[in-house]
Amino acid sequence: MVINWRERFIAAGIHFLVTLLLAALAAALIFYVWFPGAFATMIGGTTLFLMVVGIDVALGPLISLIIFNSKKPRRELVIDYTVIGAVQIAALVYGVFTLAASRPVFVVFHGERLEIVRAIELEDEDLAQGVAPEFRSLSWFGPRLAAVEMPTNIEERNNLVFSAAAGGKDAEKFPKYYRAYRNAHEQIAARSRTLDTLQASQSDRQAEISNAIESISLPAGELRWLPVRHRFGYAVAIVNAKTMEPVKYLAVEPKY
Repeated sequence: MVINWRERFIAAGIHFLVTLLLAALAAALIFYVWFPGAFATMIGGTTLFLMVVGIDVALGPLISLIIFNSKKPRRELVIDYTVIGAVQIAALVYGVFTLAASRPVFVVFHGERLEIVRAIELEDEDLAQGVAPEFRSLSWFGPRLAAVEMPTNIEERNNLVFSAAAGGKDAEKFPKYYRAYRNAHEQIAARSRTLDTLQASQSDRQAEISNAIESISLPAGELRWLPVRHRFGYAVAIVNAKTMEPVKYLAVEPKY
């Protein structure tokens, strides 16, 4: 049997473009809504997305290249592509749901830094104990801000400390300790640092930091920074000095 490679490459190319379009739609949702800015780099969204979509984008067109034959009955081709499409969509949906579970839902000030809390790290029973409606649900449109207020009960406070020390859940994983971010303004301001300390400690990243600062629509004198802890380590949040709210995140390891 003579294989018509030209028509197979055309079929694979069309399949690739359709798959790429679906991947682009998924990317828009993931990188502009769930993992905005540096969040994708900080907590692994980019790596997971590229792995899932890379396999999906490569697999479908490759199968087209192998199975397509214009001499096949139309019904057989429809069945072939229905099966391929179903497998691809299932893989993409699985990847998107995995990313949804890892999306950041809260940025919480606790102690001396901001903590990124992912959807998968909060249990339903803990969410139900949130003191305000915004702390009892998981955001689908970027992380919400909160600040931890430690319990006054000594035994409860000690249990939290021991849990964190043993590798268990710390206060930022319990929405019942969340309070409005603005209520902790003084504590956050006291822990924030001036930008010159950030630039002085990052001699190898100064150009990146300077470009980030210039992209913010506030004078440098009205900005400060805070360390951010995430699942893979630490990063930096540049904050508005008046509100103490983050205006930009940098995937830069803070140095003191």
